[in-house]
Amino acid sequence: MITVVGLGPLKTGNISMGAYGAIRSAPIVFVRTEKHPAVDQLKADGVRFSSFDRFYESSQTFSEVYTKIAAEIIRIAEAEGDVVYAVPGHPLAGETAVSLLIDEARRKQIPLKIVGSESFIEASLEAAGCGFDEGLMVVDALSMSKVSPVPAVPNLIYQVYDKSIASDVKLALMEAYPDEFPVTVIRGAGSPEESVERVPLHRLDRCRCDHLTTVYVPPLKDKENE
Repeated sequence: MITVVGLGPLKTGNISMGAYGAIRSAPIVFVRTEKHPAVDQLKADGVRFSSFDRFYESSQTFSEVYTKIAAEIIRIAEAEGDVVYAVPGHPLAGETAVSLLIDEARRKQIPLKIVGSESFIEASLEAAGCGFDEGLMVVDALSMSKVSPVPAVPNLIYQVYDKSIASDVKLALMEAYPDEFPVTVIRGAGSPEESVERVPLHRLDRCRCDHLTTVYVPPLKDKENE
């Protein structure tokens, strides 16, 4: 059995009771990365686990990282039985390796269970001070060459890892939004170091970006596109 659990966003204590219980009772635990407050708490509680940070250091692309992670979890499940894989946020929100893992587990008929916690989406919207009554489009910044934003609703773009990716996001958005359209750049949503910066779209790639950066794009009203 593979159990994929969410650690919640960067706020300490946002892991769900179900996810925490699954981790504490598991014989084998892997975390995608140790760079998360919940992982620090697991260490303090004496939980033994391994991480996949080494794959980030040894791989050329994020796609390669995610493929390696999914393959390793499948290998361990086949060899050892029960294993827990813990990821930041919610397992079904922006976790490409989890999508690959679900597909491969289904193909190999390995039982898989999802135990969620709050995702980065809630933390990012809270930081931006916005809701999604009008709907919400969540887009991976690395997929914007294939997935277009939907201007009629709010868009939340995640994995804006660096200025190069921010530039790609800016150019993709400028095909649908005015250059001066206001967007909100959120770093470390939910963490003590959280920062929120509102800038015109054409300055997006001048903002500081890292692996914890998301960009909130409000809906485009008809008159704003005139």
